[in-house]
Amino acid sequence: MSLDPARASKRCQAKTRSGGECQGPAMPNGRCRMHGGMSTGPRTAEGMARMRAARTIHGKYSREMRELRALIRDLKEDQRAILEKV
Repeated sequence: MSLDPARASKRCQAKTRSGGECQGPAMPNGRCRMHGGMSTGPRTAEGMARMRAARTIHGKYSREMRELRALIRDLKEDQRAILEKV
């Protein structure tokens, strides 16, 4: 079995930081999966509604978590101050 068809596929050719061309296999839009371009986002009211409904909130940046991190930070500072006195 040969890998020639995979090697013969069209290449992305997006310009790299080193000045060369990306050698990733191109998708139908002519770019690879990394250089396909940014999403334009939903364009219809229905698409916006789907996007809002799909949003998930993990709580990492919630008010409670920010307050908890601040409390932990304060406790660590207090601990350092106590240990410096000893």
